[in-house]
Amino acid sequence: MTDDIPADRRPPDAPVALHAEHWNTKVQEDISELCQRHVTECPSIRSVAHYSNGILDFVVHVHDAEPLRGGLLVDHRIDAEGRPGHQLVRCVQDIDRSLAPLRTGELMRTVVGTPTGALYCGRVKADQHLVGITVDGDGIDAMDGQLNKLVTEMRILMNLPNEYLGGLELPYLVPDGTEGLQFLTGHTVDEPSEARLRGLWHRFVNHTDLQYLAYYRGWELICVGDAFDSPHLGLRFLAIEPDSRRRKYRDIAGGLRTDIARLRDALHSITRDPIDRLVLDVQEGAVYIHWLPGGRSGDFLLGVTLDQHQVGNAERRLREVLNELPPPSPRSRFRR
Repeated sequence: MTDDIPADRRPPDAPVALHAEHWNTKVQEDISELCQRHVTECPSIRSVAHYSNGILDFVVHVHDAEPLRGGLLVDHRIDAEGRPGHQLVRCVQDIDRSLAPLRTGELMRTVVGTPTGALYCGRVKADQHLVGITVDGDGIDAMDGQLNKLVTEMRILMNLPNEYLGGLELPYLVPDGTEGLQFLTGHTVDEPSEARLRGLWHRFVNHTDLQYLAYYRGWELICVGDAFDSPHLGLRFLAIEPDSRRRKYRDIAGGLRTDIARLRDALHSITRDPIDRLVLDVQEGAVYIHWLPGGRSGDFLLGVTLDQHQVGNAERRLREVLNELPPPSPRSRFRR
């Protein structure tokens, strides 16, 4: 792999682009230049890598980026730069296959967040991915928004439609009703705790944005509520029954142990901090997992929206629930 601009001709603060030997056509150069522009525009982005069929095509990183762990030697720099993205793309593709039974479309955007950095993976089209890295915990949202724009611009270059990664900027309104809300708790949740949780779910779970929300502690379900039976969501269930989706979301929670281990491997050269946020943005909505502050890997909220336009608002509402969550009840078992 080679830098497309010799060091003596590159502006001192320009991003560094490292290209694979096969990445040399005019169209490919246009994509690389587009990535360099977006890295320049967003200081929170450390680097962006492009993969075709899981193979690294190029990496663009800021000029003063510290080498990732494992890349201290110059000869190994490009391998180290490409390794986190390679691991993430493989994991994303497997998660995408596991989400297929939900019938909500392909996995377009994945964000794996920690307190001190994050990985982003955007699907440009089938088998073409962009992976972004930030080592700034406060810059995760900035990187996310910038790379959503970059993926969209790349799709426009290919005459592909906008898929609204991250949703639209819509008014954030008070939920206008909870008709059809189903709420279930674990066997050992006492009545006062159940009443507090039920009140919280009735305030935030709704048919507009945050349409499903489950609370897990120690990998066991404390409570779950959804608006899937609302008449406003009837068109979302023409090809799948609400109970089938409910079971699938429980399966996702049960499979998180394996996913977390693989995602931690991808993050290993960037940060050793625990994952506190995972966003799986599909063509019809998103799945969010937010871990409780200071909790264990089995302590989290799992939220869902089925409306792509509301992806941003649904996660904002989930964050509000996380901030208001009451102290946990003892270990619980699921009951209807």
